[in-house]
Amino acid sequence: MSGPAPIRIHGRCPICDAPAVYEAHGPYFRNSLICKSCPKGSVPRERAVALVLNETRPNWRNLAIHECSPAPRGISLKMQTECRSYIKSNYFEGERFGATIRDHRNENLEAQTFADATFDIVVTVDVFEHLFDPAAALREIFRTLRPGGVMISAFPMVKQLSDAVRWRARREADGSVTHLLPAQYHGNPISSEGSLVTVDYGYDAHLQFAEWAPFDVRVQRFADRTAGVLGEFTDVFLCTKPN
Repeated sequence: MSGPAPIRIHGRCPICDAPAVYEAHGPYFRNSLICKSCPKGSVPRERAVALVLNETRPNWRNLAIHECSPAPRGISLKMQTECRSYIKSNYFEGERFGATIRDHRNENLEAQTFADATFDIVVTVDVFEHLFDPAAALREIFRTLRPGGVMISAFPMVKQLSDAVRWRARREADGSVTHLLPAQYHGNPISSEGSLVTVDYGYDAHLQFAEWAPFDVRVQRFADRTAGVLGEFTDVFLCTKPN
C-alpha cells in the first residue's frame, strides 16, 4: 500500500533563482521541503539565509565571505561556486588550526586564526546550537568582520522558551562534558557521530547576542510560500558590525 501523496508547493527559489517545486513527504518541513530545482536540493532554512543574503548584500559575489561548517548543497554550494573570495571552515579536532583539511580551513570558531577585519560576511547555518562558548564565537566573528560587515546565521529557536538561552551541556576545565539536559545530537557534514546540542535559544536570544558582542541585531522570521521558507526553525539572525 502506497503512502500519502507528497506535499508540493510552487514558487521561485532564492537559491537557484528559478521557478521551483518544493516537495515534502510529511508536515514537518525543516529537512523535507526540498527544492527540486536546486543542484543537490535545498531546505527551508538555507533558502531563508539566501533571502537575507540577497536582500542585504546583493553584491555578495564580489565580497569576502567566511562560512563555518557549510552543507554540501543549497546556499553553501552556491556561495562556494559563485563568490570570488569565499572561505569555508570546519573544526577538525587534533589538527593544526589554519591548515587546510579535507578542502576546509581548520578553525575553532571560538578562537579563530583569521586576522582582524578580514571578511565582509560571515555565514553560519546550524552552528550556534553546538558551541560550548557562543559568546566567544560571536566576539571572534565581530573581530574578523570589517566595519559594516554582517553575520547571517540560522539556528533553531525554541518558541516555547522564554529565556534567551538554556544550556544543555557544558565543557569542564579538563575537557570533559557535563550534560545538564538529556543529550541531543544533530547531523554533522564531516562526521557520522553527529554534533552535540549544547544550548537552546529562546525568543530573547537577540538580546543576549547584543550583550555578547556590540552588533546591531535583527531577527527575521518567515512564512514565505514563494521562497519555500515554511515551518519551524527558519529564523535568521542578521548581526551588523557598526561602521
